[in-house]
Amino acid sequence: MALGGLAGSTPVRQAVGIVAVVAVVNLVTLGLAYLGLRAATEEALRANLAQNVAGFQVAVTPRALEILVAAEADAADPASRVFVYIAPDGRVTGNADAKLSRDGVEIHPRPEGRPLSTDGYLPQIEPMAGGILVIAESRTPLTRLRETFLTLLAMSLVPTVLIALGAGAVIAARARRRVDRIEATLARLGEGALDARIPAEPGRHDDLARIGVRINKMAAAQEAATSALRQVSADIAHDLKTPLQRMAALLHDLRGRLEEGGEEAALADRAIAESEGAVAVFQALLQIAQIEGGGARVEMAPVDLAALARGLGELYAPSAEDEGRRLRLDLPEGAVTVEGNRSLLGQAMSNLLENALRHTPEGSEITLRVAREGEAVLLEVADTGHGIPEAEREKVLRRLYRLERSRTTPGHGLGLSLVAAIAGFHGAELSLADNAPGLRVSLRFRAA
Repeated sequence: MALGGLAGSTPVRQAVGIVAVVAVVNLVTLGLAYLGLRAATEEALRANLAQNVAGFQVAVTPRALEILVAAEADAADPASRVFVYIAPDGRVTGNADAKLSRDGVEIHPRPEGRPLSTDGYLPQIEPMAGGILVIAESRTPLTRLRETFLTLLAMSLVPTVLIALGAGAVIAARARRRVDRIEATLARLGEGALDARIPAEPGRHDDLARIGVRINKMAAAQEAATSALRQVSADIAHDLKTPLQRMAALLHDLRGRLEEGGEEAALADRAIAESEGAVAVFQALLQIAQIEGGGARVEMAPVDLAALARGLGELYAPSAEDEGRRLRLDLPEGAVTVEGNRSLLGQAMSNLLENALRHTPEGSEITLRVAREGEAVLLEVADTGHGIPEAEREKVLRRLYRLERSRTTPGHGLGLSLVAAIAGFHGAELSLADNAPGLRVSLRFRAA
């Protein structure tokens, strides 16, 4: 799974959120513990300082205090504790050199003396015996405490976060795979594959499993309802087509018995035209129902779209010229092959050309184009007519839907519906777009 997909996954985000909460809790707990121990350690250091200062208060003269400080300084390591007495005359006694400043006291090593602490000092300054007594405790215990807690933090928090993150990622990835299956099934259902189902998960009774069961039930009900509707449509079209054909035949027989030029003959011709139009409507409805329901018996084979378009273009060119329109072919030299049914693809192409011829004004140009686009094959019919408003483009794919301005032209509103059914049968993507001016209808196939 791609990192981008994981990052956008709700289970992954929840796992990351849980890990973040665990990390924050650890940080807060260890931080509070560190602050408490640090305060206790610093308090202990200051207590030691106060105790040491109290031990020197017995000295009342500078000389006596110098002797006491010198004794303590010889026994103490300046890296741990500093003893310094600055006499009234400026003489310094102790295991370090000290100088008062605005910020407190500056402690420096004595010439050829032992090294001082690299972590700094916690000093206490007391006026005593006319001079200044400086006792300082090294801050090394505080530094080591901080280092200990940082080590503890690294050793506890990092493994905890990694383990929690790893476990969360595994759980989230499993949940994500299940969500992906649900999304894929919903996408197929949205594309019209009503037989798509979410794979069953025996033994699972969580929320995703329950959602999957409900989606499958909904899809099964929708498939059954759609199948029943298609069957009813097919049955109605089939049952009515036969009597309409018989009626048309009877009208033709009646027309043959009437004299030419009479009112009865003209009325019979109108009745024949109406009956043949009704037969054509029911024939188209039946064919759409058969294609969409999978009932049509069609053979699939490689079809050269370029050759098919060239043949139809030559067939429709004279008719277009007679009607004051120009048909232009934009076809490649070689074969452009798709897997499909030649008869259905030819019918779709014919419907698009007839629609363009029927619904464009004189002087319009109609272009029939076939081209390769990467792994796809494009079949396109474009015209320079009035076009179709964007809000109407989805509606014209419905059965029997016609634009208001097209109601005075021949047709029954089934041409584009049949094209859509044929495109869906072949797995092609049908789109209607603005040709500026006019309409551009495109079918995008997978190359054979």
